[in-house]
Amino acid sequence: MIKRIPKFLGNLYLRIAHNKRKKRINISSKAFLTISLVTSWNKECGIATYTHFLAGELRKKAGIYVTVVPKIHALNPYFKILGYIVGRSRDLVHVQFEYGIFPSLKIGRKTLTAFSALPFYVGLAMGNRRVVTTIHEPRKNVTTGGASGFYTNLLDKLIFSTSDLIVVHTKESKRLMQTLYGVESSKLRVIPHGSYEQPISLSKEQAKAKFGLQGKTVVTILGFVTPKKGHDLVIPLLPQIDKNVQLVVAGGPQNLQDELYLKRLKELSNQYNCLDRVTFTGFLPDLGEILNATDVAILPYRYVTDSGVLHLLMAYRVPTLASDLDAFKEVFDQYGCLELFKANDPKDLYLKLQILLSDNQRREALKTKCLDMWNATKWSTIAQRHIDIYRKVLSAST
Repeated sequence: MIKRIPKFLGNLYLRIAHNKRKKRINISSKAFLTISLVTSWNKECGIATYTHFLAGELRKKAGIYVTVVPKIHALNPYFKILGYIVGRSRDLVHVQFEYGIFPSLKIGRKTLTAFSALPFYVGLAMGNRRVVTTIHEPRKNVTTGGASGFYTNLLDKLIFSTSDLIVVHTKESKRLMQTLYGVESSKLRVIPHGSYEQPISLSKEQAKAKFGLQGKTVVTILGFVTPKKGHDLVIPLLPQIDKNVQLVVAGGPQNLQDELYLKRLKELSNQYNCLDRVTFTGFLPDLGEILNATDVAILPYRYVTDSGVLHLLMAYRVPTLASDLDAFKEVFDQYGCLELFKANDPKDLYLKLQILLSDNQRREALKTKCLDMWNATKWSTIAQRHIDIYRKVLSAST
């Protein structure tokens, strides 16, 4: 079935998007804007958390109406209807796009990721409102061959054709959008992920006591537990590190693959005789306590285009050691607020972690530099940048 997807249908969808975009209304002088935010919501999900904070600040400046992406079958016609309705209401539509929040379609052994986004964007294209899409994590590899390649290429082109502006969080993501996806620079805007507006400060020892870690040096890996985040690089190093150091894996799994990875991490801890030196917290609805308890954070990621966790750490002024991926290099070059180690290199990770743990002056210097990034990326600042681009998009001539 999947091999017989007609290419003329894909071209038809793209023509619809292109032609309808020309007919969109302009709103240039309205004092108070109304915005439809399309997103996941009220769940354990990075996109839902991001939108919660963004919407909170945007509501101080505009009317915000949240449209939740439903978890129903990907072939349900409601997705096209929803796109059409949203595309003809409010002043502007802003989609928080991530492949995981749109239901996928499974056909035999093949899975068409985020298939429901296809009819949704077709419906959106049939509307008459301007569209902004935030691509939270661009794929680094684009499939080109076969039916799956045709589908992903069609979905990407439809999103880009329907959207008047694409927002990404880093310069690295913008580079990917230009080089891999062929999106013109004029259609791209870089707006960083936001940082907590008012982080809550607690006594470090009181915060540690909440986890039974009084007197310990707390090293934390924060966020959802998933293989790309590299927890397994850190656990084997614990026997070589001062026994007073406790590793906290602060987060839980999101899916079956993550659950299997979490099980593997516990087995790894047992294998290296350090199970008592690893605290697995599971999902934490309130991250303030663990952020206050942390002496050093590690981001040993294997892949990243942007990290909401990093912005949390900066808001709480946590000295941070991260793998030298392009997204983290970008932050280092701009603010100098974190240390870097060679990605996937346990020896360099060990060396850099030991230096950071033993050098209080270096940790204090990082805390000071965290403030620079926090001031530049507070949610109030990020929200205002969104309002600015909304007005620019709405006032642009077709």
